[in-house]
This record gives sequence, C-alpha cells and structure tokens, in this order.
Amino acid sequence: MPGADYIYPNVTEVARRGGFLERWRLAEPLGCAYIEIPADFIKNGSEVERTGQEIGSMLTRSSVEHLYEQNTDLPGPLRYLLHTEPAIPRKDRHSRQVTADLRWRDPDWVVAFGDMLLEIEDFLGIPPEIIEIHPGDRRNAHSDIVTAMHTLIAAHWNAFGVEPLVLLEHHRDQGISTGSQMRAFWTVLKRIHPEIAGLAGIALDPWHLHAATKEDFAGVLGEIPPDALRAFHIHSDLRPPSMTDEVPWSQVFEVIGSRPEKPLIKPVVYQKSRVPAAIAFCEEMLAAPRMAYAGPPA
Repeated sequence: MPGADYIYPNVTEVARRGGFLERWRLAEPLGCAYIEIPADFIKNGSEVERTGQEIGSMLTRSSVEHLYEQNTDLPGPLRYLLHTEPAIPRKDRHSRQVTADLRWRDPDWVVAFGDMLLEIEDFLGIPPEIIEIHPGDRRNAHSDIVTAMHTLIAAHWNAFGVEPLVLLEHHRDQGISTGSQMRAFWTVLKRIHPEIAGLAGIALDPWHLHAATKEDFAGVLGEIPPDALRAFHIHSDLRPPSMTDEVPWSQVFEVIGSRPEKPLIKPVVYQKSRVPAAIAFCEEMLAAPRMAYAGPPA
C-alpha cells in the first residue's frame, strides 16, 4: 500500500499536451493516484505554428482542440491535476525572451484565465481534482492571489458542480518563495476567504525553498503553517532525490509524515525512467519513521 497519493508527472516522452490515456498507462502500474496534465500558455514554435497564436498567449478554444486529445472510455479511477502556466522564460520566433505575465491583480485577466482552463477541461471531458497555479511577480499581492483562487473555485462550481483543490506552487524566483511569505499568504487567505481554506493551500517544493534560503532552511520550513501544506513536490533539481543532497530530506519528510491525512506527492522529474526511483525514495522516507519507532520483533 503506497504511503502517499502520487501524481504522475508530465514526462517528456508523452505527447506535449495530448490526452489522458497515454499518461494513465504509465501512472497506473506505479500506483499513482493522479496524472499531471499541462495547461500552460502557448509555449514553443510548434504550438505557434499549430495555433497561429504568439508565445505566452492564452489558448483559445480552437487552440485547445489543436493541442489536446480527446479520449473515450476513461477508466473510473482516473483523476488528474491541471498544472497551469509557470511563468518561465521562453523564446519567441525571433529568439526574443518572453515570460508570461501572471496578472492575478487584474480581475478581467483572472476571468479569462479561468475560462481558458474551463475550455481545456470541457474538451478533455472531465474537470480536474487539483489545479496548480504560480504566484508570478511581486506586483501580485497576496490578496490578489487569494481572490483569484476563490474565483477559480467558484468558476468550476458554476461550470461543473465541483470544487477543485487549488494549490499555489512557490518558486525561488517569483513573488512567493520563502517561509515567511507563505505564512503571510496563508494569513491573508484565512482572513479574506476563510471559506476556501479547505479547498486551497500550498504545494511545497523543498528544493526551491532550499535554493531560496540555504542554511536557514530548517527555520524557514518551520515558519510555514502546517495546515497550509496540501501537497509536496519532491525532486533534486528535477532529478530523483538522494540523502546526499543539500536538501535535508529527513526534516522534510518529518513534516510530511506529521500531516494527519495521506500526503499528496508529485515527483518532479521529467523522464519516465526516473519516476520509479523518485517514488521509491519517497516510500523509503515515509516508511523510515515507522521502522524507527517499531517495537522489537514478537
């Protein structure tokens, strides 16, 4: 029995957008509970040619139909996470660097963003259980992001009658990257929209947190409110982690193991050959406390 609910990551060997079944066939033998489906903006030259849209632009319904696949006869257990635009630098057709602007501070932009997600989900045929968003730059106040999360949850309820779990994925080079910033974000969420505290949270990425904090990692990790932590991204710079890494994984998994519910873990590796090793590492770390505190053999 797995010690966590794993999310099978968006590996490079499958169709760049594609559909469900190719990913599910890779995920199911590993016991993964979810698959990851990308929902970023137009991101490369191939997508520009297929859609006629520019790098960094939101997908239209026509573009969704060009980039994704519809699958029929989906297995009942299939659940998925929709991973939205990460706001990383990309090059356009003129080799100019383009970084999508996540404008959580703009209510009209948030509505358009939500509409894009709904178009993807409608085309795929089922809504996601989990949506991951990114903070963008510091022009987005914590209250802007919280209000956007509320808007996305409400939009899904209105469209599909479901309320997905909306998670904020922090990055070391974006507006929310440290433990104190995550704590401040969670304080704002519980103040202005406490009704979504059970439907929102933070996807903690220990590697990014360590990259932003270094030797202060242990203290920073302790600053994050435990009830804000709803998922964990486990990797070592996009490779399977190891106990020889700079990240103190024992501390990380002590936090993960202290959660009252079964942890939700995404191994953030992008080659399918590396996914089993990343999951095995997590399983070993999750089992370690139980082994340490087990009584002597009967």
